[in-house]
Amino acid sequence: MNCLIGFYEAVLKKRKTVITLFIVAAVICGALIAGVGQNYDMSKYLPADSESKKGIDMLRSEFGYNGTALMLVENKSIVETLQIKERLKSIDGVKDVIWLDDFADLKEPAEMISGSLKSGYVSGNDSLLHIVFEDDDYSERTRSAIDEIRSAFGGGAKMSGNAVDIYALVKSVRGNIVTGILIALAISLLILALTTSSFVELLLFLVNISAAVAMNMGTNIIFGEISYMTYACAAILQLAVSMDYSIFLLHRYEYEKKTEPDPLKAMAKAARASFSTILSSGMTTFAGFASLIFMSYTIGADMGLVLAKGILFSLLCVTVMMPALIVSCDKGIERTRHKRFLPPMKNIQHMLGGRARFALIALLAIVCVVGFLAQSKNTYLYSPNNMGDAKQNEINDKINSEFGVSNDFVVLVPRGNAPSEYGMAEELDGLSYVRNVQGLYRYIDPATPEAIVPQSVKDSFQSENYSRYIVTVNGKIESATALSAVGEIRGIAKKWFAGAVVTGASPVVSDIRNETSGDFSLVTALSITFVGLIILLTFRSLSLPVLLMFVIEASIWLNMAIPYFAGTPLIFIGYLVISSVQLGATIDYAILMSNYYLEGRRTLDKKQAGEYAAEKAGMSIVMSSLVLSSAGFVVSAVFTQQAMSQLGTLIGRGALLSAFLAIFVLPQLLVLFDGVILKTSLLKRRKPNEA
Repeated sequence: MNCLIGFYEAVLKKRKTVITLFIVAAVICGALIAGVGQNYDMSKYLPADSESKKGIDMLRSEFGYNGTALMLVENKSIVETLQIKERLKSIDGVKDVIWLDDFADLKEPAEMISGSLKSGYVSGNDSLLHIVFEDDDYSERTRSAIDEIRSAFGGGAKMSGNAVDIYALVKSVRGNIVTGILIALAISLLILALTTSSFVELLLFLVNISAAVAMNMGTNIIFGEISYMTYACAAILQLAVSMDYSIFLLHRYEYEKKTEPDPLKAMAKAARASFSTILSSGMTTFAGFASLIFMSYTIGADMGLVLAKGILFSLLCVTVMMPALIVSCDKGIERTRHKRFLPPMKNIQHMLGGRARFALIALLAIVCVVGFLAQSKNTYLYSPNNMGDAKQNEINDKINSEFGVSNDFVVLVPRGNAPSEYGMAEELDGLSYVRNVQGLYRYIDPATPEAIVPQSVKDSFQSENYSRYIVTVNGKIESATALSAVGEIRGIAKKWFAGAVVTGASPVVSDIRNETSGDFSLVTALSITFVGLIILLTFRSLSLPVLLMFVIEASIWLNMAIPYFAGTPLIFIGYLVISSVQLGATIDYAILMSNYYLEGRRTLDKKQAGEYAAEKAGMSIVMSSLVLSSAGFVVSAVFTQQAMSQLGTLIGRGALLSAFLAIFVLPQLLVLFDGVILKTSLLKRRKPNEA
């Protein structure tokens, strides 16, 4: 540890240079944030050999992957609807607008037009226009076109479809991320103000965490782009989970100054003494985030790399820049000293002694069993549409109720065998849940020479190498009907063409479900293993990792059980993130409580050590959990996008549950298993009076 003293003495002597270098790095990285792209296409995270991913790539290369949208025209005549159609076609970024007039002569009596054809475009006095964009659903040009459509038609532009869902998602994320960060930061500083003893300390927290967040978000430019979920929550989570590190250092500095008046020497000792605590705390969080990297569905790697990298930058700033900041501002800290607004927590464990201890543990055991069983029965949603904006989902439901759900599968087959294409299309059309099949050999006889087929028709359904068939299935994207249809439609297509590929929204969801089925248990197992190993090395104990992990895992089970009892389906990414984030971020509560228990156990009996631990660690855990939970609930409140909102709720609630169990239950378990802990831990202590 002497080398650490030497290192910190060098840092503190050159503190102005150190602070300048970090601020310059933070400013540069802050400027780079604008260059980091955000990806909203969840199919990109599927493995390259996933059939739906292959199909999307083939569509892009063979046909061009055009975005689509639907626009509801209410209470308009045929003439007025046709005028709106032509106005839409004139907008930059719109390739085509399809309506009933493209398939039927509207001069004929309405009863002469096929009812099944008309039902897809007309319902009473309302009409549904199908818009095809020049670019894909995710491009800026497509979003600009939607902006212009809404500007041109105002409140009359009720639109749905994947391009519109993505548009709403982008607006929600981009419009709320800065607001979310500022609110979370303000609440965090307010909470810290209640428990710190100097107003200047708050400024130091702000500078330190801002630098760490800027460096993390700016260095994401090495990835080119990150998922919108990572982009939206990374800064807020980094702020919330790493604020503790600065607090550890400040508290130790205050302690060292009681015996060492020289700020440089006091800080060198404080930095050395707190280094292992800060490092172990940071590495448990790092390990929890890093477990996401091993998911086969690579959004886990996207989130895991960014969040884990953020912890490393937070550790770097706290262990190098923060000591320099504190010493530089020592006089300001002393001038703005005040009494702590919140007193330490006392007598918690005394109230829970005796029979109350066993009653609490018994109650926990029952609740944990119920929670574990309940959380394993949750219903998960995988469709990107389920992750969209709540207001947009209302419009989607209105259009679906009038015109039925439009759920299109795309079947790509090699060109050159017209009879087989015709046979496949006929078999697909015969399925009970199939509303319609569109393709070249659904409109012409397979014996018809291709040379006499209009080029515009061929361009719609044929590329140089493939024929495209669009199969419309009754049922929402994630309905049981649609998901069971994926396997059957793929089977029929491959029966006729060995090289057939089926993609679309439901096939993508099906492939995501298949890919993530193993990720649920993998992420849990890896996060437990990584974090448990760090606890083992930190405490040099065989029993404490089991005890601490049980307490936090129990809080995760309870957190995930609440949606089950509430009847609320969960966005699948919520479980994957919470199983690693809640463990990695809140295991610190259990570690801190155990540290103080073992410290007290050197001179006290086990009951006194439990009271000592609760008194020393209780307020720190409360403060830390309030920072993390407030950040989570801010995300939930600020983002209208459902996946982000639900993720925020899970994080906020999980932090409070973890804190509750760490403060009220863990000390009881430490006392109860005291004998096992002492026999399986390397603990130097005097001979206390045994309880």
